[in-house]
Parts: sequence; structure tokens; C-alpha cells
Amino acid sequence: METLDDAKNLWQNTNEVNQPALNKAAVENIIRARIKKEKKSAADYFWLSFAYQILIYAFASHLIIKYWGDGRMMLLCAAGVLLYIPLTVILMRKFKAMLNPPAQRVANIQGNVKNQYTLLSQFFSFKKRFELLSLPLTSVILTGIIFMLYVPGGVEANLTGAAITCIVTLLIYSAAAWFENKKHFVHPLNRLKFILEDIAQVN
Repeated sequence: METLDDAKNLWQNTNEVNQPALNKAAVENIIRARIKKEKKSAADYFWLSFAYQILIYAFASHLIIKYWGDGRMMLLCAAGVLLYIPLTVILMRKFKAMLNPPAQRVANIQGNVKNQYTLLSQFFSFKKRFELLSLPLTSVILTGIIFMLYVPGGVEANLTGAAITCIVTLLIYSAAAWFENKKHFVHPLNRLKFILEDIAQVN
């Protein structure tokens, strides 16, 4: 398959009467293929993130039921659930709008790409703000649950170990979030921006 640059050059340099429309169609097909690829990347993130959040809700619900009456355990689990509900709601709204955009808002390729870029950028901004709060709190909650379940005396009897565990957990979560953001947001946003620039050049 010809590259986008090849298609643009052919489209712009040809002098035949019917060739420009054919080449414009070829360029648009290439751009649509790139848009489809970015949508697939967004869908992959959506399902992975949604599955992770379902696991959190299921695990927390299991512990609440199993340790019903244990106020501290129930509080930690409930805090974990309440923490992730806003992310789940925003995730579903933004990615539903991105993967199934209203036809009137994306009547052309450029409008489609701009819509995707805006929605992905908005969710990414929310996600970064959310992570500033959620990663430390998740690390604290998970450390508390682990020490209550598996370490005699809990956090109170093992403050140093709990602090180290919490810091290590936070570092692991932060590293995972950094790689996740690079793969599913930074690079896709850059590619969508390049697509918009390509469209502007061929219009």
C-alpha cells in the first residue's frame, strides 16, 4: 500500500482531469485506515481499563462480604470502590462518544479526527489529575488491606514495613501509569495531530 506522502504527491502533481479525485480518494482511504487504527488503540485501552476496574469492584465487594462487621476492612474497601467510580463513569462517557461519534458532528474526515483528538485529550487530562489522587490513595488502601490480611499485627505493628510497601506499590503503579499513558494517550494524540496536519496539507 502506498504511503500517505506518496498518495499526496501523486494527487498534487498529477495533471489528468480525473486523476485528482481518484488520488484524493486514495489519500482519504489511507487517513481512514489510520483513524481506524487509533480507534482500535482506544478500544484496547477501554476494555483493559474497564476489566481492571471490574476486578477492583469485585475484589472489594468480596472482602466487604467476607469481613462484614470489620469496620476498618469495610472502610478501606468502600474507599477503594468510591475512588474509582468517577474514573469508570468518565471512561464510559468519553470512549462511547469517541468510538461511536454522532454523525452530524463528524460529517467529514477532518471533523472525525478533531472529535477523536478532543475527546481523547479531555480524558487524558482528567486521567492525569485523577492519578495524582488515586495512585497514592490506592497504594495506601492496598497496603492496609495486605497487612490486615497477611501480616500479624497489621500496619500498627509494622509501620516501617508498611511504609516501604506503600512506597514500592506507589512506584510500581506510577511506572505502569507512565507506560500506559505513553502507549494509549501520548503517542495516539501525537499521531492524531499528525493526521490533522496531513489533512490540512492535502486540502
